[in-house]
Amino acid sequence: MINVEYRPESDLLDVVLTGKIQFAQMKEYCLNLLKGITTPNCVRILEDASSAELLYDIDDAESLGSIIESELGQQLMVRHALIRRNPLDTAFGMIRVQCNSCDRYQLKVFSTPENGRHWLLNEN
Repeated sequence: MINVEYRPESDLLDVVLTGKIQFAQMKEYCLNLLKGITTPNCVRILEDASSAELLYDIDDAESLGSIIESELGQQLMVRHALIRRNPLDTAFGMIRVQCNSCDRYQLKVFSTPENGRHWLLNEN
């Protein structure tokens, strides 16, 4: 399951992934994540998959970043912290970081939500 909740006190999208997550679910999530966002500020996403089993491959991991980049539009800036705990999911996250080609989409992988939240809220 993928649960997305906006936290206005920190201007943060809090995303929690649990259970088995297929590529089709991740693709739908990526396609819909930025729809309807009209903030003049940077969109901050804390995506915690530490309790999930991501069931996709390297090619799928590469395409997820491309999907979000294509949804940015002309003005939107996104900072996206990926929380990953197991080695394979961490590797998929690192592939997404390396494939990122858009300056307005900043992406980093972390092992704890606290570190990801700190990066999102304290970096310019």
